[in-house]
Amino acid sequence: MMRRMGWGGVWALTLMFGIGVVRAAGPESWNDAELWRKFADDLGGQHNSGGTPSLNELREQLRERTKTRVELLRVPRLDLKPEAIYRKACDSVVAIGSVFKCNRCPHWHTGGTATGWVVGRRGEVVSNHHVFAEERNTNVVAIGVMTSDGRCFPVREVLAADRERDVAIFRIDAVDLPRLPLAPAEPVGRPISVIAHPNGELFTFTQGHVSRYAQRSVRVGADPVEWMYVTADFAVGSSGGPVLNRKGAVVGMVARTRTIVADAGTDSAASQMVVKMTVPSEAILRLVEGVR
Repeated sequence: MMRRMGWGGVWALTLMFGIGVVRAAGPESWNDAELWRKFADDLGGQHNSGGTPSLNELREQLRERTKTRVELLRVPRLDLKPEAIYRKACDSVVAIGSVFKCNRCPHWHTGGTATGWVVGRRGEVVSNHHVFAEERNTNVVAIGVMTSDGRCFPVREVLAADRERDVAIFRIDAVDLPRLPLAPAEPVGRPISVIAHPNGELFTFTQGHVSRYAQRSVRVGADPVEWMYVTADFAVGSSGGPVLNRKGAVVGMVARTRTIVADAGTDSAASQMVVKMTVPSEAILRLVEGVR
Protein backbone atom coordinates (compact mmCIF):
# COMPACT_ATOMS: atom_id res chain seq x y z
CA MET A 1 0.00 0.00 0.00
CA MET A 2 1.49 3.34 -1.07
CA ARG A 3 0.42 6.72 0.25
CA ARG A 4 1.42 10.23 -0.71
CA MET A 5 2.22 12.40 2.28
CA GLY A 6 0.05 15.45 1.54
CA TRP A 7 -2.58 16.58 2.17
CA GLY A 8 -2.97 16.08 5.92
CA GLY A 9 -6.09 17.08 7.77
CA VAL A 10 -5.79 19.47 10.71
CA TRP A 11 -7.41 18.17 13.90
CA ALA A 12 -10.69 19.86 14.81
CA LEU A 13 -10.33 20.98 18.45
CA THR A 14 -13.19 22.12 20.64
CA LEU A 15 -10.98 24.11 23.03
CA MET A 16 -10.73 27.83 22.38
CA PHE A 17 -7.22 29.34 22.25
CA GLY A 18 -6.82 33.01 23.03
CA ILE A 19 -5.06 35.19 20.50
CA GLY A 20 -1.59 36.05 21.71
CA VAL A 21 1.79 34.43 21.79
CA VAL A 22 1.66 31.21 19.79
CA ARG A 23 5.40 30.54 19.78
CA ALA A 24 6.84 30.62 23.27
CA ALA A 25 10.22 31.99 24.23
CA GLY A 26 12.93 29.43 24.85
CA PRO A 27 12.33 25.98 23.37
CA GLU A 28 9.98 26.18 20.40
CA SER A 29 6.35 25.66 21.40
CA TRP A 30 3.75 25.73 18.62
CA ASN A 31 0.05 26.50 19.08
CA ASP A 32 -1.07 24.51 16.03
CA ALA A 33 -4.79 25.24 16.31
CA GLU A 34 -4.37 29.01 16.61
CA LEU A 35 -1.77 29.26 13.85
CA TRP A 36 -3.83 27.23 11.39
CA ARG A 37 -7.00 29.21 12.24
CA LYS A 38 -5.18 32.50 11.66
CA PHE A 39 -3.67 31.18 8.42
CA ALA A 40 -7.09 30.13 7.08
CA ASP A 41 -8.68 33.49 7.87
CA ASP A 42 -5.71 35.42 6.42
CA LEU A 43 -5.64 33.44 3.18
CA GLY A 44 -9.43 33.48 2.88
CA GLY A 45 -9.45 37.24 3.35
CA GLN A 46 -6.86 37.67 0.61
CA HIS A 47 -8.98 35.51 -1.67
CA ASN A 48 -12.05 37.67 -0.97
CA SER A 49 -10.09 40.78 -1.96
CA GLY A 50 -8.96 39.21 -5.24
CA GLY A 51 -5.40 38.59 -4.06
CA THR A 52 -5.08 34.91 -4.96
CA PRO A 53 -4.76 33.26 -8.39
CA SER A 54 -7.23 30.56 -9.41
CA LEU A 55 -6.34 26.95 -8.68
CA ASN A 56 -6.99 26.11 -12.34
CA GLU A 57 -4.35 28.66 -13.36
CA LEU A 58 -1.80 27.14 -10.97
CA ARG A 59 -2.51 23.63 -12.22
CA GLU A 60 -2.13 24.72 -15.83
CA GLN A 61 1.30 26.13 -14.97
CA LEU A 62 2.05 22.84 -13.23
CA ARG A 63 1.51 21.01 -16.52
CA GLU A 64 3.36 23.44 -18.78
CA ARG A 65 6.43 24.73 -16.94
CA THR A 66 9.52 22.53 -16.60
CA LYS A 67 12.46 24.85 -15.86
CA THR A 68 13.14 27.96 -13.79
CA ARG A 69 16.09 30.07 -12.68
CA VAL A 70 16.93 30.11 -8.98
CA GLU A 71 19.83 31.71 -7.15
CA LEU A 72 21.01 28.90 -4.87
CA LEU A 73 22.91 29.14 -1.61
CA ARG A 74 26.32 27.55 -1.22
CA VAL A 75 26.46 24.45 0.97
CA PRO A 76 28.08 25.14 4.38
CA ARG A 77 31.33 23.36 5.19
CA LEU A 78 30.81 22.58 8.88
CA ASP A 79 28.68 19.84 10.39
CA LEU A 80 26.02 20.90 12.89
CA LYS A 81 24.50 19.32 15.97
CA PRO A 82 20.84 18.26 15.58
CA GLU A 83 19.54 21.17 17.65
CA ALA A 84 21.47 23.61 15.47
CA ILE A 85 20.10 22.02 12.29
CA TYR A 86 16.56 22.51 13.58
CA ARG A 87 17.20 26.06 14.76
CA LYS A 88 18.82 27.15 11.47
CA ALA A 89 16.39 25.36 9.14
CA CYS A 90 13.07 26.05 10.83
CA ASP A 91 12.64 29.58 9.49
CA SER A 92 13.19 28.28 5.93
CA VAL A 93 10.46 25.64 6.23
CA VAL A 94 6.88 26.68 5.47
CA ALA A 95 3.49 25.13 6.03
CA ILE A 96 1.28 24.82 2.95
CA GLY A 97 -2.49 24.87 3.15
CA SER A 98 -5.61 25.25 1.05
CA VAL A 99 -8.75 26.97 2.33
CA PHE A 100 -12.50 26.81 1.89
CA LYS A 101 -15.54 28.56 3.39
CA CYS A 102 -18.45 26.74 4.95
CA ASN A 103 -21.94 28.14 5.59
CA ARG A 104 -22.09 27.36 9.30
CA CYS A 105 -19.61 29.86 10.77
CA PRO A 106 -17.81 33.11 9.86
CA HIS A 107 -14.39 31.50 9.64
CA TRP A 108 -12.44 30.04 6.76
CA HIS A 109 -11.21 26.47 7.15
CA THR A 110 -8.05 24.64 6.13
CA GLY A 111 -8.83 22.03 3.48
CA GLY A 112 -5.49 20.25 3.55
CA THR A 113 -1.94 20.76 4.69
CA ALA A 114 1.57 19.95 3.48
CA THR A 115 5.15 21.18 3.85
CA GLY A 116 7.58 23.20 1.73
CA TRP A 117 10.89 25.02 2.03
CA VAL A 118 12.39 28.22 0.66
CA VAL A 119 15.16 27.68 -1.91
CA GLY A 120 15.55 31.12 -3.56
CA ARG A 121 15.76 34.71 -2.34
CA ARG A 122 12.90 35.88 -4.61
CA GLY A 123 10.29 33.78 -2.84
CA GLU A 124 10.91 30.46 -4.63
CA VAL A 125 9.57 27.52 -2.59
CA VAL A 126 9.87 23.77 -3.21
CA SER A 127 7.29 21.09 -2.44
CA ASN A 128 5.73 18.02 -4.09
CA HIS A 129 3.88 18.02 -7.39
CA HIS A 130 1.00 16.09 -5.83
CA VAL A 131 0.39 18.91 -3.31
CA PHE A 132 -1.15 20.89 -6.20
CA ALA A 133 -3.23 18.00 -7.56
CA GLU A 134 -7.01 17.97 -7.50
CA GLU A 135 -8.47 17.79 -4.00
CA ARG A 136 -11.47 15.81 -2.82
CA ASN A 137 -12.86 19.00 -1.27
CA THR A 138 -14.29 20.84 -4.27
CA ASN A 139 -14.98 23.96 -2.15
CA VAL A 140 -11.26 24.79 -1.91
CA VAL A 141 -10.54 28.18 -3.50
CA ALA A 142 -6.93 29.12 -2.70
CA ILE A 143 -3.58 27.72 -1.65
CA GLY A 144 -0.89 29.51 0.33
CA VAL A 145 2.01 29.14 2.72
CA MET A 146 2.62 30.08 6.34
CA THR A 147 6.08 30.98 7.60
CA SER A 148 7.41 30.03 11.03
CA ASP A 149 6.52 33.49 12.36
CA GLY A 150 2.88 33.08 11.27
CA ARG A 151 2.86 35.21 8.12
CA CYS A 152 0.59 34.07 5.28
CA PHE A 153 1.44 34.33 1.56
CA PRO A 154 -0.71 33.06 -1.33
CA VAL A 155 1.01 30.88 -3.89
CA ARG A 156 1.49 33.34 -6.73
CA GLU A 157 2.59 31.04 -9.57
CA VAL A 158 4.10 27.63 -10.29
CA LEU A 159 7.57 28.08 -11.83
CA ALA A 160 8.50 24.50 -12.74
CA ALA A 161 7.24 20.99 -12.07
CA ASP A 162 7.97 17.32 -12.69
CA ARG A 163 5.05 14.96 -12.18
CA GLU A 164 7.01 11.70 -12.36
CA ARG A 165 9.60 12.80 -9.81
CA ASP A 166 6.96 14.58 -7.71
CA VAL A 167 8.61 18.02 -7.56
CA ALA A 168 7.17 21.52 -7.87
CA ILE A 169 8.86 24.90 -7.50
CA PHE A 170 6.53 27.85 -6.95
CA ARG A 171 6.72 31.52 -5.98
CA ILE A 172 5.25 33.63 -3.22
CA ASP A 173 5.42 37.43 -2.94
CA ALA A 174 8.25 37.57 -0.42
CA VAL A 175 11.95 38.35 -0.84
CA ASP A 176 15.01 37.50 1.22
CA LEU A 177 13.32 34.87 3.36
CA PRO A 178 15.77 32.49 5.08
CA ARG A 179 16.51 29.71 2.59
CA LEU A 180 18.06 26.28 2.47
CA PRO A 181 20.98 25.15 0.29
CA LEU A 182 20.75 22.09 -1.97
CA ALA A 183 23.47 19.45 -1.69
CA PRO A 184 24.31 16.23 -3.57
CA ALA A 185 22.80 12.96 -2.37
CA GLU A 186 24.18 11.31 0.76
CA PRO A 187 25.40 7.69 0.76
CA VAL A 188 23.43 4.87 2.38
CA GLY A 189 23.98 4.87 6.13
CA ARG A 190 24.52 8.62 6.45
CA PRO A 191 22.40 10.37 9.15
CA ILE A 192 19.64 12.73 8.01
CA SER A 193 16.92 14.89 9.60
CA VAL A 194 13.41 15.87 8.50
CA ILE A 195 11.36 18.94 9.41
CA ALA A 196 7.69 18.69 8.43
CA HIS A 197 4.09 19.09 9.60
CA PRO A 198 2.62 15.57 10.00
CA ASN A 199 -1.16 15.81 10.37
CA GLY A 200 -0.77 19.57 10.76
CA GLU A 201 1.57 19.30 13.78
CA LEU A 202 3.84 22.18 12.93
CA PHE A 203 7.63 21.96 12.65
CA THR A 204 8.12 18.39 13.81
CA PHE A 205 11.76 17.24 13.81
CA THR A 206 12.69 13.59 13.23
CA GLN A 207 15.97 11.81 12.55
CA GLY A 208 17.16 8.66 10.83
CA HIS A 209 19.50 7.47 8.10
CA VAL A 210 19.52 6.99 4.36
CA SER A 211 18.47 3.34 4.03
CA ARG A 212 18.77 2.75 0.26
CA TYR A 213 18.22 4.08 -3.27
CA ALA A 214 15.86 2.31 -5.66
CA GLN A 215 14.17 2.69 -9.04
CA ARG A 216 10.41 2.53 -8.70
CA SER A 217 7.31 3.61 -10.60
CA VAL A 218 4.56 5.00 -8.39
CA ARG A 219 1.97 5.48 -11.13
CA VAL A 220 0.50 2.90 -13.50
CA GLY A 221 2.18 3.14 -16.90
CA ALA A 222 4.92 5.52 -15.76
CA ASP A 223 8.62 4.84 -16.12
CA PRO A 224 10.50 4.05 -12.89
CA VAL A 225 12.47 6.89 -11.32
CA GLU A 226 14.98 6.95 -8.48
CA TRP A 227 13.87 7.42 -4.89
CA MET A 228 15.89 7.87 -1.73
CA TYR A 229 14.60 5.78 1.17
CA VAL A 230 15.12 7.01 4.74
CA THR A 231 14.28 5.82 8.25
CA ALA A 232 13.30 9.23 9.69
CA ASP A 233 9.63 9.27 10.59
CA PHE A 234 7.00 11.26 8.68
CA ALA A 235 3.30 11.00 7.91
CA VAL A 236 0.42 12.53 5.95
CA GLY A 237 0.91 16.32 5.87
CA SER A 238 4.70 15.97 5.69
CA SER A 239 4.75 16.08 1.89
CA GLY A 240 7.47 18.45 0.69
CA GLY A 241 9.41 18.44 3.95
CA PRO A 242 13.18 18.87 3.52
CA VAL A 243 15.52 15.96 4.22
CA LEU A 244 18.64 17.57 5.68
CA ASN A 245 22.22 16.36 5.95
CA ARG A 246 24.61 17.08 8.83
CA LYS A 247 25.38 20.53 7.40
CA GLY A 248 21.71 21.51 7.28
CA ALA A 249 21.56 21.29 3.47
CA VAL A 250 18.71 19.65 1.59
CA VAL A 251 19.58 16.23 0.15
CA GLY A 252 16.01 15.07 -0.45
CA MET A 253 12.33 15.81 0.07
CA VAL A 254 9.53 13.85 1.74
CA ALA A 255 7.20 12.25 -0.81
CA ARG A 256 5.28 9.11 0.23
CA THR A 257 5.12 5.96 2.32
CA ARG A 258 4.61 2.33 1.39
CA THR A 259 3.30 -0.16 3.93
CA ILE A 260 4.63 -3.70 3.80
CA VAL A 261 1.86 -6.11 4.77
CA ALA A 262 2.31 -9.78 5.59
CA ASP A 263 -0.32 -12.22 4.29
CA ALA A 264 -2.08 -9.47 2.34
CA GLY A 265 -5.62 -10.36 1.33
CA THR A 266 -6.13 -12.83 4.16
CA ASP A 267 -7.74 -12.64 7.58
CA SER A 268 -4.29 -12.69 9.15
CA ALA A 269 -2.97 -9.68 7.20
CA ALA A 270 -0.70 -7.53 9.34
CA SER A 271 1.34 -4.39 8.77
CA GLN A 272 5.03 -5.13 9.31
CA MET A 273 6.91 -2.06 8.15
CA VAL A 274 6.37 1.42 6.72
CA VAL A 275 8.88 2.33 4.01
CA LYS A 276 9.67 6.06 3.77
CA MET A 277 10.31 7.31 0.21
CA THR A 278 11.83 10.72 -0.53
CA VAL A 279 12.77 12.66 -3.65
CA PRO A 280 16.59 12.85 -4.04
CA SER A 281 18.06 16.33 -4.44
CA GLU A 282 19.14 15.62 -8.03
CA ALA A 283 15.47 15.45 -9.06
CA ILE A 284 14.96 18.97 -7.70
CA LEU A 285 18.07 20.31 -9.41
CA ARG A 286 16.75 19.02 -12.77
CA LEU A 287 14.16 21.81 -12.65
CA VAL A 288 16.71 24.56 -11.96
CA GLU A 289 18.72 26.31 -14.67
CA GLY A 290 21.41 28.92 -14.17
CA VAL A 291 22.50 27.32 -10.90
CA ARG A 292 24.89 29.55 -8.91
